[in-house]
Amino acid sequence: MKTAVLRKAIGFIGFALVALMVAVTSGYAQNLPVVGFLFSGRGVSDATQSAVSLVGIRYIGECPGELPPSVRGRFFSQTTRPAPELRAVIRNTTFGFAGEAKPFTDREYFSGDVSESFNVRFGDQHTGRFLAVQPGENQFEYEIRRGQQVLESGKFSAKFDEKTIEQPREARNVWRETRYCRKYDKKRKNCIDEDVSGYYERTCN
Repeated sequence: MKTAVLRKAIGFIGFALVALMVAVTSGYAQNLPVVGFLFSGRGVSDATQSAVSLVGIRYIGECPGELPPSVRGRFFSQTTRPAPELRAVIRNTTFGFAGEAKPFTDREYFSGDVSESFNVRFGDQHTGRFLAVQPGENQFEYEIRRGQQVLESGKFSAKFDEKTIEQPREARNVWRETRYCRKYDKKRKNCIDEDVSGYYERTCN
């Protein structure tokens, strides 16, 4: 009798360990919210969480310039997992944007655990190149769709701030070449005596 009970206990423990391993390998054993953005493994769905930093670059040196602050992210929902033909539409409903259309992004939600990636940047209106946000708290509405059918919808929030790093950037030497044909063979349709000259130009491009 004791042997049978022991075997059942061992079997239950083994089942629990397998379930735990599956949860860990699936990525859903992480401390993630139910729905929100994923930035470098960090799940964000509430503006009370610490701000997500949009990082810009200020180039110094021979080739000064700036790269606008941005961050690359993805959308996820643990309620509706990615599947063929699904798309995730995320709209920034925060007050203060110009134009009739609120900033939004429409991404593939086909496979894996998260959506197709997108860029987040600061902006005051919608543009198709990235999802515009404002410094501070932002409110979002989302829909997971299959065609015109909405499978899931809801709201979440996130907070953003800006960080700028300085990075040296020097010019590089680029060879600028000039060719002049001294003698051209019309029958063979090629140059048989060519003069080639050139110079190095320092450029930031």
